[in-house]
Amino acid sequence: MATALDLITGALQEINAIALNESPNSPDAQFALNKLNDMVDEWAARRVYIYDLSVPVFTLVPGLNPHTIGPMGAITSTSLTNNLATYICQNNFANGQQVTVQGCTNGGNVLNVTGNAQGVSATQFSLPIISANIPSANDSGSVILAGSSFPTFSTPAMGQRPQVVEQATLVLTNVAPVVDVPIHVRDSRWWMNVRVKDLQTDIPTDLWYDPDFPNGSIYLWPVPNYSYQIRLKIWGVVPKFPSLSTSFNLPPAYAKALKVSLARDMVGAFQGTWTPQQESMWLRVTKAVQGSNIQSPRGQTGDVGMPGMHPWADYNYFSGLPSNS
Repeated sequence: MATALDLITGALQEINAIALNESPNSPDAQFALNKLNDMVDEWAARRVYIYDLSVPVFTLVPGLNPHTIGPMGAITSTSLTNNLATYICQNNFANGQQVTVQGCTNGGNVLNVTGNAQGVSATQFSLPIISANIPSANDSGSVILAGSSFPTFSTPAMGQRPQVVEQATLVLTNVAPVVDVPIHVRDSRWWMNVRVKDLQTDIPTDLWYDPDFPNGSIYLWPVPNYSYQIRLKIWGVVPKFPSLSTSFNLPPAYAKALKVSLARDMVGAFQGTWTPQQESMWLRVTKAVQGSNIQSPRGQTGDVGMPGMHPWADYNYFSGLPSNS
């Protein structure tokens, strides 16, 4: 399986920064790794690069508005070696992120300890190790980003809050079979025009997502007063590369798109070469990736001929006249 170093080596060879039989030295490889992760971080903000649309289900908290969403991991195991406590949690905090372990105990006292998330081998994306220098540790507690608060909903293996909520449905769990009721996803202008924001009901009809950071905020209206579930369609992320040895497995065209895009980004730093043929290759491969992720928007029209608009049954766009005229 290919690794981040394979991508970096290919990208540097692409711009003639190293020979075909060479490997990058350590400083150059680390610089390129940083550039690669910067690029992946940029891709996470663009829908055309997002191949993973998650549809998690959460349980609403009656009377709460907003519900927050963000990264949080429950500790699954801990160990202690020479006063170094190691926590393992089920979430994919990025390598090097500052995280806080809350709810661990030491002699009966609850501790909040901050340390760095450390990835190991290929499991980094789902099983990071969070370490902190404390005398003891128990198999309990939770992990959140340092400086943040506990979110209402924990994002599924993303390491950050969703960039966008595309769709939402209310899941009526008190009937059999369960029923999904669509919720209108609104924008901030709509939310600001809501006159009574604290109105409560058991069936919220509208949602506005504010992508705060590190936790996003989900505003429901009316405010739910029953613990139904909510199903969200959210953007995933292109996983980052914690180390040069990190292996990856991505959809078709992504490996080449990453390599060629990285090469294009590093031309100036390495004083490399970039030809019109390479630019055409970059355009071709990025279009291949983007084309798999782009969705054509649904369109509708209020033109004459639509039901309920005018008495005419049809409309001829060639003549510009109703069909029965």
